Amino acid sequence: MATNSMIKSVATVTVFSVITRTLAFIFKVYLSRTAGAEVMGLYQISLSVFFLFTALTSSGLSTVLSRRTAEVNALDNNDKGYGLVTTALAISMGIAVLTFIVLELASPILSPLISDERALPMLKIMFPAILSTTAYCIIRGWLWGRKEFLAFSLTELIEEVLRIVFTLLFLSGIVLGIKGAKGIAIAFTLSDLLVAIALIIIFFKKGGKFTKISNVKDLIRPATPLTFMRVFGNLIGTILSIMLPLRLISAGLTNAEATSAVGRIAGMANPLILAPNAIINSLAVVLIPEMSEENVKKNYTSLNKHISHGVKFALLISGVFMCIYVALGKEICELLYADSVSGKYLQVASWLMLLSPINMIITSSMNSIGMEKESFFTYSIGTVFMLIALYFLPQYVGIYSVAIANAICVIIALSGNLYVLYKKINLDFGFLKTLIMVALVSIPCIFFAGILHELCVRINMIFALIVSMGAVSVMYCLLMFALGQVDVNLITSFRRKKLQ
Repeated sequence: MATNSMIKSVATVTVFSVITRTLAFIFKVYLSRTAGAEVMGLYQISLSVFFLFTALTSSGLSTVLSRRTAEVNALDNNDKGYGLVTTALAISMGIAVLTFIVLELASPILSPLISDERALPMLKIMFPAILSTTAYCIIRGWLWGRKEFLAFSLTELIEEVLRIVFTLLFLSGIVLGIKGAKGIAIAFTLSDLLVAIALIIIFFKKGGKFTKISNVKDLIRPATPLTFMRVFGNLIGTILSIMLPLRLISAGLTNAEATSAVGRIAGMANPLILAPNAIINSLAVVLIPEMSEENVKKNYTSLNKHISHGVKFALLISGVFMCIYVALGKEICELLYADSVSGKYLQVASWLMLLSPINMIITSSMNSIGMEKESFFTYSIGTVFMLIALYFLPQYVGIYSVAIANAICVIIALSGNLYVLYKKINLDFGFLKTLIMVALVSIPCIFFAGILHELCVRINMIFALIVSMGAVSVMYCLLMFALGQVDVNLITSFRRKKLQ
């Protein structure tokens, strides 16, 4: 992909991703204020169980389908691409139907497996969405591999808009008297179904067609370890949603307080921590098909360059948010959620943003070049140590144990991923300089933001936040530019081409 085309693709995905995540974030703020931390906790518990099963039905196949589609397109073999998507849909939907039937039959015995049995009614309403989510993921994987980034991004935005509209309708109680947690669950399922239908229509509009099932091994073999990793990851998320409240209760919290803690972490702090992913993922979405093509052509020099640039970009973006959250996390959460506890957690957990963007790009790169087994192995080791930490730490540090446990997992997994990727393509570690610079620059920026906020808060709280966040962002960018970490060559090159 030419530089000009790549920048356009990144810009397209970024715009839609930022809009989608901004809408989702604003809506989560609304839900947190309207429904409260406890209902948000129940919703997060339900989501963790739901995503566990959808990971089983489609996550591995969707990613492998995007990679294999990009590879066959690079070799000008579109007919094989249609066979791949047909096979992926047949396999994943078969698993999804079986999963749905088993869950419906087993629903009476699921209650003891959930930390708060009040989440079970929500979960049962969401079960049918397993089928639509599966179809949704597979077709988006096909669009991803074909570099149909507009359709890929637009459908995600449509889903979020539908979810917001339906939730507002149901929470208001004007539709059949449905409201509260039940309304949130119905809105989730209905929006998921409609966007799946929209994707099927887009599939045929883009020239897609179903052919004879073939190349089963080409999909199953690489998808299996990736599916295990995704299922394992979502299983860990489910275990955490069960273990964390129990460990917090053993540390002295009530059941309601423990469930609220889950809501504060997953529904309040984490959406803020994940905010830069709206931009970082845009680059990853564009690079993954590109890296798959480079890998099949054995062009490791270009592959290495893309990985290095991707990591540097992710670090630069993540660093801005980290400075803001560490300095002003408590004040931000008090303004958004009227909750200071989630803000204190945000300040501690934000330091992990130094490493998590590196691991995100590195893991995506490994999955795009057929190293799913290696990434699963390193992730598994990190997760074991994370669970051990999460079991013992709550009695000493409460909800902050989640941030510490996540840091342990990321450090172990990232170390292993960097090692195996270095052995595979002689990975360039030039991005470590950017990591060091981001860490060093963030220290004065954080102190500056805190001091400026203290001076301005006497005027007005919102004014103080706007001024301090804007000032620290400018200071961070100027310092990184002065240290030579901001490469404007691509931007200026693109601008020159546009003017020609």
